Amino acid sequence: MKKYRIEHFKSIYEFESALKSRPINKDFDISDGSADTHKSNWFQTKDYDEAEELLLNGWNAKIDELKGTLEKFSRKVAVQQRITENNVVGFMPNVPRAIKGYPDSMFSHREVNKTETRNTIHIIYSMSSCAGTSGNQLLQAGLAILKMAMILDKSNIRTKIDLVPFESYEGGDYIACTVGIKDYRQSFNFSKMAYPIANPSFFRRHGFRYLETLSGDLYKWSCGYGGNTYGRSDTSEYLKQAGFADEGTIYITYDDCRRGDYDPMKIMNSKGIKIK
Repeated sequence: MKKYRIEHFKSIYEFESALKSRPINKDFDISDGSADTHKSNWFQTKDYDEAEELLLNGWNAKIDELKGTLEKFSRKVAVQQRITENNVVGFMPNVPRAIKGYPDSMFSHREVNKTETRNTIHIIYSMSSCAGTSGNQLLQAGLAILKMAMILDKSNIRTKIDLVPFESYEGGDYIACTVGIKDYRQSFNFSKMAYPIANPSFFRRHGFRYLETLSGDLYKWSCGYGGNTYGRSDTSEYLKQAGFADEGTIYITYDDCRRGDYDPMKIMNSKGIKIK
C-alpha cells in the first residue's frame, strides 16, 4: 500500500523552526545534500548558512524587476461610485419635495469609494524538478509565479500562496510539505517572498533539509532524494491526499511554468485563470 507523508507549515518561521529543531536522519550525509558546498551554481547559494540567511532576512536581487511588473499591471482596486441624493443645494430641483416645502429639495451628487468584493485563488506552487534543471530555469519559473500572483492581486483577485519546497516519490511512497508565505489579506513583501518563490536554494537546500530531518527509515530516499511526483498514473490520488486538488486551489509545478515559456499570462491561461 502506498504511503503519503505530507506536512503543512503555516509560515516560513514555523518551517525553519522545524528544520532547526529536528536531528539529521542517520540515512543521510548532508555534505552531499543540503549542505553541499561544491555546486553553488546549481544551488544558487554557496552553502546552507547563506540560504538560511536569505530565507529569514530577504533577497533583494530581483526587486527592481518585480516592481516593474507590479507597475505594468497596476489597476485600481477601489472604484468611485456616484450617489445621487437630496440636499439643500444641488444641480437640479426635486420637484415633489420642493412642492411639499422640504428644505433638502435639490438633487446632488456625492462621490464615494467602494471596495469591490474580491474573488480568491489559492496558489500552490511546487518547484520540485529533476537534477538536470538549471538554477536559472528554476529562477525564471519562480519569478513567473510571483508576477502571476501580483497580476491577480492587481486585478481584484486575492491570492493565498503556499509553496512546496519538497515533493517526491520513491518506491511507491510519497513525501511532501507545504509552506505558507502569503495569506489572502497580506500585501506583497517583495524581499521576503522573492527568495522562497524564485531562488532555487529554497528547494535544493531547504527542501532537501526537510527530507533529511524526517524520522524513520528513509534509506531508499538517500540516493537521489526520490523522483518527480507528477506525470505518474496515480498523481491524481496523491494530489487529493495532499489537499492540492481542493476547490479554489490552483496547483502549479515547475513543468507547468516551463511549458508556459515562463510567461505568467500563458501559465494562467493553461490553468483556466481568466482576468478582465
